Amino acid sequence: VDRRLGGQHPVPGPVQHTAHERPHRGFILGDQLTREISSLDGLDPAQDVVLMVEVGEEATYVPHHKQKIAFLFSAMRHFAEELKNRGIKVRYIELDDPDNTGNFNGEIARAISELKTERLVITEPSEYRVLSLVRDWQKSLNIKIDPPLKDPRKK
Repeated sequence: VDRRLGGQHPVPGPVQHTAHERPHRGFILGDQLTREISSLDGLDPAQDVVLMVEVGEEATYVPHHKQKIAFLFSAMRHFAEELKNRGIKVRYIELDDPDNTGNFNGEIARAISELKTERLVITEPSEYRVLSLVRDWQKSLNIKIDPPLKDPRKK
């Protein structure tokens, strides 16, 4: 039980990786900032990494108040720090990072290339637009999405 965060939250147990399986890469979106998110289940702090990205496309696809965007990015940065304080490796890309591609597809492709990952663990996005992007990554980026995300329009 992890008491450092002011609560009695279980620390996820490590995943046993086979020799042929690359480490777990968990992807957490800005509306998924909770210690209980399924993307953290089974995470092994010794070799796994959580991905978090600030991308301009998400901040501008519809008009938002500047303070709302600042609040969202601040919350994301604080959550990333909280994870790091728990001993979890976090790859956090800030909006003003010179290599930031400005969209989820570009940042996930960059992470796949740089981290040599074959599997991305993600909690199902709450927004259909983002869910569609994530489902397409299996084909467009040749990555396994875990758990597989179903198209809600198909039975």
